Amino acid sequence: MRINARLDSSSEKAFEYLKENTGQSVTQIIKHSLELYVNELQSEAGRCNQQLLADLAGIGQGPVDLSENYKNYLDESLDEKYPAR
Repeated sequence: MRINARLDSSSEKAFEYLKENTGQSVTQIIKHSLELYVNELQSEAGRCNQQLLADLAGIGQGPVDLSENYKNYLDESLDEKYPAR
């Protein structure tokens, strides 16, 4: 993919600084910058997901073993609701 971008003077200075001090090409700097930005966003999304899980953990009510014995609990509930099944 070919990229054409306009940079303001401060961004241009930053770009030139990177070229001079790293010895990297324009392409290498852009690739590295994109990689860092994607990693930052993914990391941020992961932190948001972890916080959401932490906020939701433990707020449910019901038997402790519900995930293991849900069929038994469902059968009991249906037997109470529809005794002649």
